[in-house]
Amino acid sequence: MSLRDDDDTATPAVLAVDGNSLGHRAYHSSRPDQQDDERPLTTGAIVSMLATAWSYGPYDAVVIGIDDDVNQRKLDVPAYKAGRPPTPPELTQALRDAVAHLEACGFEVVIHPGAEADDVMAATVDAVEARDWVCDVLSSDRDLTALVGARTRLLRPRARFADLEVEDRDAVLRRYGVPPERYIDLAALRGDPSDGLVGAHGIGPKTAARLIRDHGSVLELYRALHELPPRIEASLREARERVERNLELMSPIPHLPVDIERVVAAGVDVERLVAVLEPLGLGGAAQRFARAVTDPVPALPPMPPPPEQEADHGHAPPTATRTDLRADIAQQGEQGALF
Repeated sequence: MSLRDDDDTATPAVLAVDGNSLGHRAYHSSRPDQQDDERPLTTGAIVSMLATAWSYGPYDAVVIGIDDDVNQRKLDVPAYKAGRPPTPPELTQALRDAVAHLEACGFEVVIHPGAEADDVMAATVDAVEARDWVCDVLSSDRDLTALVGARTRLLRPRARFADLEVEDRDAVLRRYGVPPERYIDLAALRGDPSDGLVGAHGIGPKTAARLIRDHGSVLELYRALHELPPRIEASLREARERVERNLELMSPIPHLPVDIERVVAAGVDVERLVAVLEPLGLGGAAQRFARAVTDPVPALPPMPPPPEQEADHGHAPPTATRTDLRADIAQQGEQGALF
């Protein structure tokens, strides 16, 4: 299931990787009996995941976004992600080691001051789309749904990493009831408890989607408050400050540089990767990646996605995601098998 048409092979294709998402999954994939293994298993698992994803390409370049240690959103809004447990020191160190190893392998690892990996993903997609190239975003974070476009897809691992769910524009519209560029409006209305962001009480995902379809955006929705049913009008009026804050926090930090021309020109250096990883005891992961790049196997047709479980009860607290506001204006570890 390639992201390029048969007649589009000359167009560069970029794999934009949410490094924190994959890093958390890689770290938690280690078995208890491997905890004393001196090999950098998180690094090996990330490289193996990249090998698995390669069948959805192939790709001419890889950009890996990483959260900066300083989160500007947390500085601006202390409640942002305040409810999450602290990251274990062992995981923090494993991620730092992985960053150093991936850079040594020749991958483009991007960390911007104050920014999150989501911001790097948005900047990468913008740079790729500006050149009419094609892009896949690899992340388990549903927040990145808003980055999907005519030539950009989201690859989301499910219980097993090998079972990647492919979201294009049509899939986003079917699942959420709004196109990708309006996903952030929906998310701002319903909030994201995992990020400490409360939306409009009593407005679930289905109602939020209908309101955005009817009015186009949160901005236009608030301009039409007098046209809405009294219950919805009252909820939106009460939540206005929160919803507008959500829009701001969910939008990417603008104008972050990603030198995509240089990254694509440099390509992927398989020999360099093998030379770096084999001395670390990660020869298996290195060879798996090398085979994926030099002898790619097309991805199998994806399994159908499970039905959405999001209910829209008028009295239920909002649940949602954090995403990108590119049109207008979380990170959690995943348990389970890796392959």
